[in-house]
Amino acid sequence: MNPRPADIARWWQFSPSGQVVVDGKGYTVLVNHTLSDWLGFPSGQLVNRLASELFTCESRMVYQGVLAYRVADVGSVSEVHLSLSLSNGDTLPVLCSARRLGDQKDPQILISMQPIVRKDQLERELLEARQAAQTALEEKEAVITELESMRTTLKSHNEELQRLTMRLGHEAKSDPLTGLPNRRHLDVALKELLSRAEGFLSEGFSMALLDIDHFKPVNDEYGHAVGDQVLQQLAKLLSSKLRGRDFAARIGGEEFALLMPKTAIDEASNALERLRQAIEAYHWQPVPITVSLGVTSYLPEDTSETLLARADRALYTAKREGRNRLVNG
Repeated sequence: MNPRPADIARWWQFSPSGQVVVDGKGYTVLVNHTLSDWLGFPSGQLVNRLASELFTCESRMVYQGVLAYRVADVGSVSEVHLSLSLSNGDTLPVLCSARRLGDQKDPQILISMQPIVRKDQLERELLEARQAAQTALEEKEAVITELESMRTTLKSHNEELQRLTMRLGHEAKSDPLTGLPNRRHLDVALKELLSRAEGFLSEGFSMALLDIDHFKPVNDEYGHAVGDQVLQQLAKLLSSKLRGRDFAARIGGEEFALLMPKTAIDEASNALERLRQAIEAYHWQPVPITVSLGVTSYLPEDTSETLLARADRALYTAKREGRNRLVNG
């Protein structure tokens, strides 16, 4: 349904913005109720007056020099700051936009005004919205920074946990005094060799037990600190004298086990005899050290228990026959 002219006129009268129509000579033709309410004058008193008189003295020069001039020149102007002169002596800053209506022979100008207070409010709201957005962005960046810091910390903790896990794993399989593999590690390595020996490749191997001769008197006479030094030095000798594929472990106080993969009994005996001689020739302080060894090789259907028992019997024989010797079992 098309609006009636009377409705359009009524809507214009109560527009949210002040409206005034000015003729070609600069006199007001129409003033809506909104503007007359701002000014504090009835609409009838505002018609047929120079439109410039609606404004303060300071604003009249801007009205004539900017608003009226721009409309006459290009037909429109936007957002000119002026101040209305109110009936109570106050002023009301307004933002004026104007457009020329009709033809140049009988021009009329429609001026629309919006209080700058409202504009200031909109600007403040816009500024507040921008500040809120900036705050939200800063908070987001702070959260991202915190998350990145947490990620770095978590990564560091994970790396430390991995190092700790590796260290604990190493300690679980190592003798803390000598650094050699311990009995648990020996059991795992021995089972692996047995599995290979029983498999398709049938890889044989040899095993030896080594015990320090007369070690208890060393501890009793010189103290456990000297005894620990002897154990540590012997571990270094074992590591340096054995072949790269051989495996040495400390399995008791002064007892060590040696695994020699892919090594028959004769080859193992020769290598172990050289090791015994190197230990005997070492310049021990404060007392000479010798060792007894019992060696055996894998036999079909051997288990960890049978191998250890056979090597242990050979070691016992070496001690019974006078120590500082190697016996095959």
